[in-house]
Amino acid sequence: MWIKIGNTHAEVARGTDEEKAWLREYLSFPVTSWVGGRPKTDAIRMYSLVHDNFPAGFVGLVTKAANSHGFEVEVLDNRMAPGPVPAFPDIAWLRDYQLAGVAASIAATRGIIWVPTGGGKTEIAAGLALAAPCRWTFLVHRSTLLDQAAERFELRTGLKAGRIGDGQWEQGERFTAATFQTLAQQADSRAAQKLFHETEGLIIDECHVLPADSFWKVAMKFKNAYYRIGLSGTPLARGDRRSILAIAALGNIIYRIKTDTLVDAGILSRPKIRLVPVYQETDAPTWQGVYGECIVRSVKRNKALIDSAAKAEKPCLVFVKEIKHGKALMKRMEKEGLKADFVWGTDSTDRRKDAVKRLVRGDTEVLVCSVIFQEGVDIPELRSVVIGSGGKSVIAALQRIGRGMRRAEGKDTFEVWDIADKGNKWLEKHTQARLNAYTSEGHETVVMTSMGTEAQLRLVQTA
Repeated sequence: MWIKIGNTHAEVARGTDEEKAWLREYLSFPVTSWVGGRPKTDAIRMYSLVHDNFPAGFVGLVTKAANSHGFEVEVLDNRMAPGPVPAFPDIAWLRDYQLAGVAASIAATRGIIWVPTGGGKTEIAAGLALAAPCRWTFLVHRSTLLDQAAERFELRTGLKAGRIGDGQWEQGERFTAATFQTLAQQADSRAAQKLFHETEGLIIDECHVLPADSFWKVAMKFKNAYYRIGLSGTPLARGDRRSILAIAALGNIIYRIKTDTLVDAGILSRPKIRLVPVYQETDAPTWQGVYGECIVRSVKRNKALIDSAAKAEKPCLVFVKEIKHGKALMKRMEKEGLKADFVWGTDSTDRRKDAVKRLVRGDTEVLVCSVIFQEGVDIPELRSVVIGSGGKSVIAALQRIGRGMRRAEGKDTFEVWDIADKGNKWLEKHTQARLNAYTSEGHETVVMTSMGTEAQLRLVQTA
């Protein structure tokens, strides 16, 4: 079987019917969607019988699997590199592990860099854009990440970055930060087509979001992008089994730096996770009903959250999912004598920044916030987070604790307070998923026997 590699797809230039049938079966994956509140499993087939091709990120997996099944594979790579890479690019400001990430990206030309939150993903992106001199597009899924990426590139390189999204459209000469949403909305415009055509290097920030349908379609429009690199602290942790699409578009993991390595190097603070048991039974027949009764409106659980926030080191973030839950918690905290504030996704960027400044100055002790603070917000001065939103997402669990892991003066450790929900099958399952996420990263995790004492947590790991 001859496989011809392109930037977005790999073509089966020569193959038997048996080999093609095997490919179609091998590149079929189960995915989970939710219909009427119930999970539904379907299959997505990544090999096209019409075009005899599949996403190029799968070439490595296909070659290895085909050889193990007795199929001989010859890979033909006729892609044209944008230009020579300087032997000694001026990126000495990168840390050693960041330099290693840049080197791995250039050597592999495609793949995923697995770096924990706080490890400097945008630093790697800026270094890569300098080390491989071509036109780069840096894709983000939140407008708050757009300016951060552009500003970081400008700070490190002295070059002007382009910005596309949040009402802006300016393509840069070397580096353009753009939102998926803006490109999806204007994909047929002349300006977007120009960007797709001229981009020679594509970097996808938080690439675990790439499997979303509209994001995937945008990424695959960059047909001239020779370099295709993803960055994430949780690249393959999606609960719907669609992480395989990130590999399809980008390729395999080509470099990983573990959290413990950065903690030991003094770059990140070591988190200690405390879980407060809360037992609740409910007759609610749906998850929505359970969530409303046992999380949003639960007097017992909310008291545990407020007690945790009071005991936690300050400054402290408290994560919630719903506005009414956040407002209620803030009011109850104020009654308990805590200086609290609340920010939500609809608040302006300036309002959010002001809230963080007040928290860092000590004007407030606790900032209750939504998922908008899970990504793109680094508060080195933060000493603790309290997880009030529950949920089973591994990605969300690790992103939340990553908000305060960046080191600051006098800060070696970082507190995380969560609820160990008991008494309901959904709540217990979600608690176990979060615990598995924490322990998989090697974080110290203990269960509170009361608000004043701790006992080492013993978990039965689930698959």
